[in-house]
Amino acid sequence: MSQSLPQIEAALRELTKLLKAVQYYPSGHPAVATTASETRTAFLPLLEAGRNLTLRVHKEGFFLDETPVAAGNQVLRKLAAYLFGRLVQTLVILPDLSTDDLIGFGRALAIDPREVHRHGGIKDLLLKARLTTIWVNETDLEQILAHKREIEITKDDDTGGSGEDFLQNLEIDVGERDLKTVIEELRREQDDSRFAVLLEELVPLARLCQNPRGRLRLLEALALLCQFAADRSARLPRREAALNALNQLTQPELIDFLIDFLCDREIADRHRELLLRILTFLRQRSLERLMERLAGEKVGACRKILSNALARQGSQAVPLLAAYLRDERWYVVRNAVNILGEIRDPAATRHLNPLLHHEDIRVCRETIRALTRIGGPGAARILLDIINDDDEEISRQAILSLGVIGDETAVPDLLKIVRKSDFFCKQLGRKKDAIRALGEIGSLDALPALATVLKTRRIFKRHEQNELRAAAAQAIGEIGAPDSAPLLEQAASDRSPEVARQAATALKYLNRAHD
Repeated sequence: MSQSLPQIEAALRELTKLLKAVQYYPSGHPAVATTASETRTAFLPLLEAGRNLTLRVHKEGFFLDETPVAAGNQVLRKLAAYLFGRLVQTLVILPDLSTDDLIGFGRALAIDPREVHRHGGIKDLLLKARLTTIWVNETDLEQILAHKREIEITKDDDTGGSGEDFLQNLEIDVGERDLKTVIEELRREQDDSRFAVLLEELVPLARLCQNPRGRLRLLEALALLCQFAADRSARLPRREAALNALNQLTQPELIDFLIDFLCDREIADRHRELLLRILTFLRQRSLERLMERLAGEKVGACRKILSNALARQGSQAVPLLAAYLRDERWYVVRNAVNILGEIRDPAATRHLNPLLHHEDIRVCRETIRALTRIGGPGAARILLDIINDDDEEISRQAILSLGVIGDETAVPDLLKIVRKSDFFCKQLGRKKDAIRALGEIGSLDALPALATVLKTRRIFKRHEQNELRAAAAQAIGEIGAPDSAPLLEQAASDRSPEVARQAATALKYLNRAHD
């Protein structure tokens, strides 16, 4: 049986958490049920094949037969002293251990000792509470099973009243320590064992602060745990203990509580920033909850906050966001695309490519904007595929985006647009955008074609041609080749006021850059 000692130690540690949970939470709180379930799971390996677990309780610790259980564990020593102080001398747990009995046991131990004495002691109190799978101060198995059958009969015909109601009517001994005190002690504590004990105490106290009045204290506790867990200069046991406490605390309901807190527009900026850092640290637990909330959020300001929180998660959020690109709701897809653009991970471009032909034009626009923010050769190649799209709006947005990205591989395709014959100026918008993009890219290879545009005058569609010439003058100035100065000087005296004004401005820009 000695091989079970580590499992017994782990189970009793979970029992400690349960005692604190029932002490600090109201009856029916989800945190109590969660902790009870975790405690039962820890005990189950010890109850396999119909075995009972019998432990003796001394003031200094627990014993399995004559063997001490984790004698140096301060958490268990404290638990044993607590049970011993309530006159618990033996503890017997049956194979069909239930979460309801665990909660009842925890609640019974939290009852004010005077109430326990008034009801005949802890053993009689548990009998009145109708617990059947946890027994104290009784080691005769036949006697235990006989009492169990009697209780189960009364449960079946409901003649004995509700054990849960009985316990709820008794006064809980809450104690005096609060989360603020534990946090202050954690900041100062240097001993690793004592540090772990304080963390055990912190978890139920932090759960108790999951409400509007206690949320700032909860935020302080979570930030401190993240700090401890992330501190690579700290000793490994401390980091692991902090991370374990975080894992216990950050159940889905707490993540949802933090997200609600984040979306509260009345909170201070420093608190929102702290929340963002915590949710980013907890990304594996918070990502899905954040995206689910964003998908159903109706308030624009909250959507912006949630999008920012997801963007802060970085490249690790890309797989989840990519999955939402297949959502049937266009606005969910658009929001996911927007966040991918904010993250700016080049690996996301392959997920965005199909959305350039999405059935909703708003998704297409957002996809082009996202590719523009991501930038790089991959994004430029994708945008080049749609610069001649039948939808002029999409085409022109892609052309301008290529200018913003500034990738020179786009220059040949943009020059094709500039040189393309267009007698009736039906492609005026595309040509002007292509010229502007060439100026932003700044490639010298574009200068001959731009010079040709600047020099070309027309009688038919003169105004439209002068628009192209003015755009060409601006682009030549942006490229900034010194030998372009004579061309711009000549254009500065052009008969078209628009061309002359733009050429003069470009010349000043060119001379300033050259100087």
